[in-house]
Amino acid sequence: MHLPLTTKLSMVITDGEWSWPFITDMECMEIIHNLPAIHYGDDSITWRSNWGNFTTAAAYDVFHPSRPKVGWSSLLLDRFKIPRYSFVLWLAILEKLSTMDKPRLVHLGGECVLCHCAMETHEHLFFKCIYSRRCLRELNDAVWFSWPNRAWGTDIEWASRKWNGKHYVNAAYRALLSSTLYHIWQERNRSIALGQWRWRKILRLRNQMLGRVKYSIGTGEHIKLWQDPWHHMGILIHRFP
Repeated sequence: MHLPLTTKLSMVITDGEWSWPFITDMECMEIIHNLPAIHYGDDSITWRSNWGNFTTAAAYDVFHPSRPKVGWSSLLLDRFKIPRYSFVLWLAILEKLSTMDKPRLVHLGGECVLCHCAMETHEHLFFKCIYSRRCLRELNDAVWFSWPNRAWGTDIEWASRKWNGKHYVNAAYRALLSSTLYHIWQERNRSIALGQWRWRKILRLRNQMLGRVKYSIGTGEHIKLWQDPWHHMGILIHRFP
């Protein structure tokens, strides 16, 4: 509107009417057009909302509009979660991890440092990469962790439906998913830092994934997860000593 910061309200009112300078900006014109007529009297503050009443929640919604709940939130909001694992999973779901396909990292070549077979993207790293796919096979052999391995977004939706609910088995699989992504991402970062490609450490990686999650779900004395001889049947048995 080309008004100085020191402009006072009285400077845009003449004879009880609005007196704005010449305006060409359409957005400003719309705002001015919707201004109420001037009425002399005491000023008052009015909260304009759908309910007509001011509340802190209503004010918060004005500045932070609510968004529809995403289906994959169940993979993150869990009482057994390990915060740093859930954080990496959250970034991976949003495809916000600093993979090599990001424009700022293109100068590094873009190649996956774990398999050196393709461009490193979220889609490739979880779990099209030979290395991460081998980790999945090891987990599947150990605890029947079956992952469809289709498109990344499709698989996340599948996991959100498959492992939804409070049952300890679903909680275990949700925790194992975040643990798997965390350790693969950690191994990827370590490979970049050290310049090493370490196939021999896949079994160690698998044991880390299982071990951390086991004790986030419960103590080894009361809940024995993934140690039952019937795991090849595709179920986890809840046993008490």
